Amino acid sequence: MPVIRNSAPAFISALMLLVAFHGVMSVLGLGTFLARNIEPPSPDRAFQIFAVRVGVDAALLFAGHWLLRSFGLATRLAYGLMGGAAAAVGYAFALSQNLNLLPPLDGTRLTAAVLPMLVGMIAATMYAQFAGREMVPTRNGSASNPEPASAPAGPAHFDGPVQVRTSMVATAIASVVPAAMVALVMIPFVTFFLTKWDTGASQNPAWANQISQMSMPAYFFMLTLFATAIPAAIVVGITHAAARVVRRTGGLDYALIGAVVGAVASAALLVFFPAILFPVGIVAGALMGAIYRRFAGLEPLALPEAVLATDRAALVGEHDPARRTRAVIMNG
Repeated sequence: MPVIRNSAPAFISALMLLVAFHGVMSVLGLGTFLARNIEPPSPDRAFQIFAVRVGVDAALLFAGHWLLRSFGLATRLAYGLMGGAAAAVGYAFALSQNLNLLPPLDGTRLTAAVLPMLVGMIAATMYAQFAGREMVPTRNGSASNPEPASAPAGPAHFDGPVQVRTSMVATAIASVVPAAMVALVMIPFVTFFLTKWDTGASQNPAWANQISQMSMPAYFFMLTLFATAIPAAIVVGITHAAARVVRRTGGLDYALIGAVVGAVASAALLVFFPAILFPVGIVAGALMGAIYRRFAGLEPLALPEAVLATDRAALVGEHDPARRTRAVIMNG
């Protein structure tokens, strides 16, 4: 039966996403302490909370992968649901153990779980995408995974026509590109130009200054993400649809089409934004197209739909003479 492979590089890629998410949320949480003029946790305590959150989510992700392997579930949907469930369990554990540098407000504990669950779904799907599949023998004597003797084996190789899959997870990953670009621009700006911050009466001014430097890119990342996620997803969807229309499946093709779509979208927004952002839109569109292609994968083209016929005489070709002439029935 097919299962998702055990892959350390794929697990590291999923782990990096969890590290980035918890890093941003931890920095935002530390920033709220300064905004409220409250002494933030010490660096050791902040790192301890961060490490525990990442470790718990990573352990749950690995346990979910092992569980799906044992049941022979190798679909991206199964891994996405597993990742969301694992993130929900990790979030509940953090709430019970007070491991949130940015705790949810009263009455928002359930809604605050949506973002961690989405990140968990994306991380698990990334693992399934990067790890790939392998065939393993079924367990002897297992009645839960019978192998029908009459079921034909699938081909080991396929050389037929393919198309890029429509993937919500790939769209979500590609939609983060504008926010990531803003964060990458803000990090050197804050590091080299905004080096001194008003730390108030903090007992550890150096630590408070570092928190302020880290908080600025994180805040801009989240603000840009909330503002551009839906427009970016629309751009990715148009790019994917255009690539399907012209029957292109390569990563470079998606990047070029994404650049064109990004240029059109940027030109339409010139009335609201300065012209200096026009090339940024082109670059973002190209990156989103390439990233979508990388994570979406391929699927075979669907076969033609079956025809429901009631008259055998009507089953003739499009250019058959019977379709250009009509029979004559005298005295009909």
